[in-house]
Amino acid sequence: MKRLWICLLAFALLTGCGDSGDIAVTTVYETDDPPRTALTTEWETYDPSVETVWCILSYEGEGESLEYGAPYWLDVREADGSWTQVPLAENAGWDAMLYTLPSGEKQAFPCILSLFDYDFSGGGTFRVIKEIGEYTAAAEFTLTKGAVISAETPYGFGPMEEVPEYGDPAELSAGGAVVFTEAGTENADAAEIFLEKVSLGIPCQLRTLQNYYESWPMLIDVIYDGRGFLWRMRTGGEITEKRFSYIVTDGTDVYLSNGADWESTEQYDSEKAFLLPSGSGSFLVPAAEAMTDDRLAENTARYRIWSGDGMRAASLTEDPAEFSVIRCDPESGTWSRSWTIRELDDRATAVRDLSWLESGALLHITYETEKDGTLTVDFVPDAELTDPGDLCGYPAE
Repeated sequence: MKRLWICLLAFALLTGCGDSGDIAVTTVYETDDPPRTALTTEWETYDPSVETVWCILSYEGEGESLEYGAPYWLDVREADGSWTQVPLAENAGWDAMLYTLPSGEKQAFPCILSLFDYDFSGGGTFRVIKEIGEYTAAAEFTLTKGAVISAETPYGFGPMEEVPEYGDPAELSAGGAVVFTEAGTENADAAEIFLEKVSLGIPCQLRTLQNYYESWPMLIDVIYDGRGFLWRMRTGGEITEKRFSYIVTDGTDVYLSNGADWESTEQYDSEKAFLLPSGSGSFLVPAAEAMTDDRLAENTARYRIWSGDGMRAASLTEDPAEFSVIRCDPESGTWSRSWTIRELDDRATAVRDLSWLESGALLHITYETEKDGTLTVDFVPDAELTDPGDLCGYPAE
């Protein structure tokens, strides 16, 4: 069966940060079995205040996997309609990683605007250019003052606190929320889009409203920051916040959990929250199952909890005696390390539970011993930054 293959761009890429060279006219022709690659941006229009534009690579053809590197380029459209390459900022560069995109799959990467020597505050039309395999793809986006996607509203939603307690469901649905009322469900596709973005590692947000007019409306935000989930619920004027690490399913509904799959969720008696109201999320189960399969294949963590400030995460793995901590600090950077519980107590055999105390810097560990039963210890992982030889484990009171 013949299909149309659009060769997005063919251009001569010059070295350095100067002009991008002459770009050929887009051509369309027929071929029996074309590999089809496409590049799109998450949104079409952004406010100039944004710092990152997420791009999605897709390979819809059949055949061998395509390889690509980290580099991408940025062009700006001039007043006469021509394109000029935006120079890289001084000392900007790319890592030497090589990525593989299998056929039928998608992958995402961030276009970081600060890597380029350009004043984006005036707006304009731009295109990201990416070489993948033998092909070159481009994706346009526009920077327009006042656009919904901005530094203050990076996912298109304003703060929950600014939404009226009895806000108009139709208005919320039009603004991107999934709305559940006695009349039915509106905008359910937004939940599918949310899961796809999460699977690609794109920071995003899902907003849902449950308003059945029998009790207080329930407004819920689930914010994915690329590492974990912040769950916020407002009902009766009160806001509750919790952090979760994963999206899992029991085969019927889809949940936020700290267990990497449903088995781990039950094993560690993890706290959980419905992503959509009970009984309404079955259409998301296949996507949640695929995400879980990928997660288990790539990571040995089976249980992870985030501190209240979202800066530290402690994990348990398939090894019952092992635990690890990662800290993500915008100022000092990211670090991680693994330990065995025997490093804190040579009588220990397995870790049973983890919890963060107070500020999130103190990790409370419950563990088993051969002869002394269940014990606890409070552990300060941040101390590893100042004294690698000090494990800072001490018995809990």
